[in-house]
Amino acid sequence: MPHNEPGRARAAAIPAAVSIFRLSAGPAVGLAAVLGASPLLVFWIVLAAAVSDYLDGWIARRIHKTSYDGKILDFTADKIFLSIAILVMARAGAIDATIAGILAGYHLLVLLATTVISWGVGRPAVAIPTGERLVVVLSYVLACSAAGRIALPGKAVYSVLTGISGYIALAAVIFGAFSYLRLAGRMLGGYRKSPS
Repeated sequence: MPHNEPGRARAAAIPAAVSIFRLSAGPAVGLAAVLGASPLLVFWIVLAAAVSDYLDGWIARRIHKTSYDGKILDFTADKIFLSIAILVMARAGAIDATIAGILAGYHLLVLLATTVISWGVGRPAVAIPTGERLVVVLSYVLACSAAGRIALPGKAVYSVLTGISGYIALAAVIFGAFSYLRLAGRMLGGYRKSPS
């Protein structure tokens, strides 16, 4: 083993550690809300998780350590964090409960569907169409603005951004679902055409 392999292995662990932070940030936000922690603390956790969504991929590309396992961890961390954070913000009254229910339901349904498909094919499967990326980005904008709305009630920009991003995220859910349906259709079409 070359002498620089341990350093490369440690470097490869950095993006995974960032994703694991985001995965644990969801329960941390839920626990902080239940325990009545400072809304400003919750805001910073949500904001740090949103930044980590960009950061883990950026670091992996920068050090040339992108991997399929890393994509699965990133995807799972996004789904769990966003579901919890959006529901916590709805419970606090910062997001309309119907919008929060639809968004959290979408994230959990996509996570469940990819898990079932993964079990069916015998290996982890993660497909991220463009519509899915849009739902994730807008869900992070919604979670951050809602947390800011609670933590900094004097800043009207958070209320405006929460309202706008909530409705745009709902529209993105339709686009995201359509993207997955198109992907499933292409996969099934390819499966039917393959020789038995």
